[in-house]
Parts: sequence; C-alpha cells; structure tokens
Amino acid sequence: MNRMKQAVHFGAGVIGRGFIGDLLSDSGFEITFVDVDKELLSQINKTNSYDVYYIDRNYERKTIEHVNGISPIDDEEKVIKVISECDILTTSVWADNLPKIANVIVKGLLKRKENNNEKLNVLACENALFASNILKKALLECDVEITQSELDQIASFSNTSVDRMVFDASKNGKKIVEIGVEFELVIEQFNLIDPTERPIEGAIYTDNLQKYLERKIYIINCAHAIAGYLGYLKGYEYVQEAFDDTQIYDDVFAATKESAAALSLKYNFDMAELEGYINFAIGRFMTPGVKDPITRVARSPIRKLGETDRLVGPALICQQYGLENQYICKGIAAALLFRNPEDPQAVEIEMFINENGIEQAITHFTKLESNSKVHENILHFYNEFLSE
Repeated sequence: MNRMKQAVHFGAGVIGRGFIGDLLSDSGFEITFVDVDKELLSQINKTNSYDVYYIDRNYERKTIEHVNGISPIDDEEKVIKVISECDILTTSVWADNLPKIANVIVKGLLKRKENNNEKLNVLACENALFASNILKKALLECDVEITQSELDQIASFSNTSVDRMVFDASKNGKKIVEIGVEFELVIEQFNLIDPTERPIEGAIYTDNLQKYLERKIYIINCAHAIAGYLGYLKGYEYVQEAFDDTQIYDDVFAATKESAAALSLKYNFDMAELEGYINFAIGRFMTPGVKDPITRVARSPIRKLGETDRLVGPALICQQYGLENQYICKGIAAALLFRNPEDPQAVEIEMFINENGIEQAITHFTKLESNSKVHENILHFYNEFLSE
C-alpha cells in the first residue's frame, strides 16, 4: 500500500482547516497541523479528523480525515521531524506571525538537508502580498543560522493569493469551521520545484501572480476593510450590519469601482469581469446568517494601511492613472479613527495621533507625502468624520 503524501500546515485556524487543509485533503495529503491551541489539537487528535460546514449549502457537513496536530511548544522535535519528512509545507498564521514560526521551520529544513531528503515546496497562504517571500526573509533572519545557499538547496518558496469565506464556530461542543463553496487559491507557478506539477488540486497556477494578488486584495480585502472601518464609526457590531447600511454599501461599492478602474488600466482586466467580481465579493459578505465582528475585520490597522496593502495600494494606482480615489481615501480616513484598546496597532495609531497630530500620522502610517493629493483627500475625510 502506497503511503499518503504528507503535508505540514502551520496554523489550525479557520483558513488552515477551512481552506488550505480542505484543499490539501482533496489533493490526497495526510495533514499535520502545527498550532499552539492545545484544546483544538486535542480535538483533532481524538478522531484524526475535523468538520467543516458549507454556509451556502444549508450548512452541509464535510469531514476532513487523515489529520493530526502537534504543538511547536510542547513537541518541537516532532515538528522538526515532520518538516524533515513531508512533501509540502504551507502556512496560514497571519503574515505578522511568520517570524514567530521561523526558528522551528529552519530546524526542520536543516534536518531535511542532513537526511538528504528531497527539496520542499513552501507556500505561505496568508492575506498579504508575497507572503512566501516574507517567510523566506524571516527564515534567513531568525535565531537559527541558515545561509541563502542552504535554504535555496532545500526549499522553494511560491507566493500565493488566498480567498475564501471562512468563519469560526462551534457545534456539539466542538470547534468547527463554516465555509463558502467558492474559493480562489492562486499559486506562483515558476517558483515551484517543478513548474509543470500541480501539488494542490483546485488551485490556479500562474506566472503573473501580482495581478491576481492585487485584484483580490484591492477589491475584496479593500471592500471588507472599508465596510469594517465605516461600520465601526457608526457603532455597528458586525460587518453585515455595515453592508445593510445603504450609505456604507454605496461608499464601499464606489471604492471598489475606483480600485477596479485602476486595475483595468494596469493589467488590462476586462471591466465587466471586474464588476462581476465586485458583485460576487460584496454579495458574499452579505450571505444570510453570517456574522463577522467589526473588531475582527478592522483588526491590525497599521498593516492594512501599508503602502501596498488593501487601502493605500489601490489609492496610489488610481493617482498614478489620474483616476478618482475619493471613496478609497474615505476608507483610509476611517481606518485612522478605529479605536480598540485590545488591538495593539489601533492603540499605537491613537497614541501617535495624540502626540504628533493627524497630518504626521497619515505620512507615518501610509508613507504618503504631505503634499500629495491622496494625503490631502485622507485629511479632508478625517476632519469631516470628526465634525459629524
């Protein structure tokens, strides 16, 4: 009997189990989840399985089997061993957390090299631009020494674009994931060890990942974030309430139209295709029964205000092509007003504004020069929000 292919996936959260784990399972992999949630690992290991439920199929259940979980804190040696022997390594831990898993991954890769095992495909499946590059950089800068040459000999890093509706839930005392049927996983083909292979079924393989990344982040993530920040300012608890607000819906739709117009010029996307993509994205966020907390959607605002991320990125492309970006700038201004004492990045923004003023804060967090039109637009909307 042939052994099953082995996958190691860092992060047993909703994206890990509900998206990447689901696809890895369908692709014939046995999966080892590496996570710090001991309760969840215990649940997985009790049956070597977990359940996902399709939201848009009346919560039809699907059981993912041939899985197990390991704690990198309690069982680091086991994690090192499975990395040294596996057939693919994937992550979904948030891009901000990639440096935290770097040490143990390097130890596993060095063990793999010591054992003369085959080169490994590594895919960071994070909601960030070129996350596998971020992971590779973290590996080279971590406390465990590895050279660029050694790393290139034992691992190949393909960037990805990830998109699926996934939500944490519980049923009968167990942690489950509620998922949408539709998904998009795009994989950078030329960076795979063998560019002709398709290690994960159902994925799109491309040599131009940038356009897919920007389409996803500058439309779907842009819409989600702006709805979250505008919804916060109106006192809503869930992002679905924000989308039900006509004014917010119109503002979000207009912002995504601005992004789409820019992407159409930059990558020659068909505008009608992008408008269909917008309708799909917003319609998905309004799926009946879904409750996505504003605090989750709006979390980590500093990362989301990065110059290539979901808000500033499309605003700059609009500026580059001489297009309007008013509604995107309105969303950026709202992000700078997000306040949550339990979110360290929100606290940092608030403190910086209190100490230095909003004009310096815009430049500090977005890298936009104070004499730029985008900076001017953001400042206008920020002051407008304060006067309401």
